[in-house]
Amino acid sequence: MALETWLIKLKKTISNTLDTARSSNHKANVGVLSFEIAGLMSKLLQLWNCLSDKTIIRLRDESLSLEGVHKIVSNDESFLLGLACAEMAENIRVVAKSISRISKRCQDSDLQGFDRWFDEFANSGHDRHSWVLSSKDMEAKRKKMDKYVTITATLYKEMEELSTIENCLRKCKEYKPSSIKEQKIDDLQTKLFWQRQEVKYLKERCLWNKSFDMVVSILVRSIFTILARLKLVFFGFEFGYPSCLPRSLSASATVHPTQNPDTFHFVSGPMKTSSKPAVSFFESNSKLLKPPSSTLGAAALALHYANLIIIMEKMIKSPQLVG
Repeated sequence: MALETWLIKLKKTISNTLDTARSSNHKANVGVLSFEIAGLMSKLLQLWNCLSDKTIIRLRDESLSLEGVHKIVSNDESFLLGLACAEMAENIRVVAKSISRISKRCQDSDLQGFDRWFDEFANSGHDRHSWVLSSKDMEAKRKKMDKYVTITATLYKEMEELSTIENCLRKCKEYKPSSIKEQKIDDLQTKLFWQRQEVKYLKERCLWNKSFDMVVSILVRSIFTILARLKLVFFGFEFGYPSCLPRSLSASATVHPTQNPDTFHFVSGPMKTSSKPAVSFFESNSKLLKPPSSTLGAAALALHYANLIIIMEKMIKSPQLVG
């Protein structure tokens, strides 16, 4: 009887311990990773801005029409658009890789499997969790991320200031006491107190005290929406995507600004299958970024010659500087 009672108590103790552990894990905050996450949010904001109607129209009508681009790169507009699309897709892939690593810390199983769902969406357009946001919702997310990035950057500066004050105070205490130094120590201690209060206040407002599930949810929904926007802009696929997207845009391809910015329509049915082996969306785009072996890019000389062209242009505009 005593043994049975002891076993019951042991079972309750273990159960309570596990519940406490689960609770603490669920409440785990991102902490120092807030700075990395703020960096990811900043990159997402840049990608979203790059895919705005205004930016895309300027890319098509101005950047791709430059004489230098036509002479040095290509005069094929569809090829140039393909390069722009591939570069943006590669940037999205890199950010998604970082999000995938952080998502493993989430409690939500769907968020933990972000990499799998993201690849599925990239290759087929199948958004099984409805993570793609409308333009209106994405704008709200954009403002929220911008706010978090700003406050987290401020926190970083204030934490550096806090560290500086702590170091100064420690050095002052190492020397022999005097009336002047005691006054300085008192001033530093007061300053240290208020600086700690400022840091505490900023931690409560920024990403520092937010849960992994909360911040990863913002990142995931944003990058899904950005990828959807990329496909809509460069491929015009608004109602669903084929199982395998082309590596570059066709000769008749063009940029499609959003006709109805308040809505997105994406496939939510079963994934399409193909008898041919599918090439992933990101793999097909990455191939376009690999320069042929006979080019300067393959020889890692593109940047060198680009700098030479800039110098020559300056010399032509200001011949008096030559010599």
